[in-house]
Amino acid sequence: MMNEETTPSKNVVTQFFIRISQLYQLQLDRWTPHTKLRWAGAIVLVLAFLLRVFTKQGWYIVTYALGIYHLNLFIAFLTPKIDPALDLDDDQGPELPTKANEEFRPFIRRLPEFKFWYAVSKSTVIGIICTCFDFFNVPVFWPILVMYFITLFCITMKRQIKHMIKYRYLPFTHSKPRYQAVPTEK
Repeated sequence: MMNEETTPSKNVVTQFFIRISQLYQLQLDRWTPHTKLRWAGAIVLVLAFLLRVFTKQGWYIVTYALGIYHLNLFIAFLTPKIDPALDLDDDQGPELPTKANEEFRPFIRRLPEFKFWYAVSKSTVIGIICTCFDFFNVPVFWPILVMYFITLFCITMKRQIKHMIKYRYLPFTHSKPRYQAVPTEK
């Protein structure tokens, strides 16, 4: 009797897909620090999608679905990971610190910026691919979709802005004060 331990060897197809996923992850890792270039590429993708929709005069349902998905991603990007409305400690609810002696709690997004960019880019590429197939080109009266999207956007953003004002948080960092370390004397 031979007491050999046999490990199942990975076949060529599995190794190929593992290697492809590793190369894909490597490219994503290389793109991570280049925020402005990533978003410029995402905007170019969205503009290419819109150009295709306008030149072909169709795929309004795909455009509407993509717009709703992007709106959903944007709201998740603006929302804190731990919603202060759900964390009720006292009668008025919790608030972010406003004084120097209060506890510091940084703003952590429910959807981080990189995942937001990645989802926008991936969904836009899927939208462009959908415009290549005629069965996604459902005939609709597009002005109604546009009006419904604008209404949905305004209502959703109004609610989000009220939430931001009520719990006093600002999800953007460009206008926040930056503190520098005070040099200590030796």
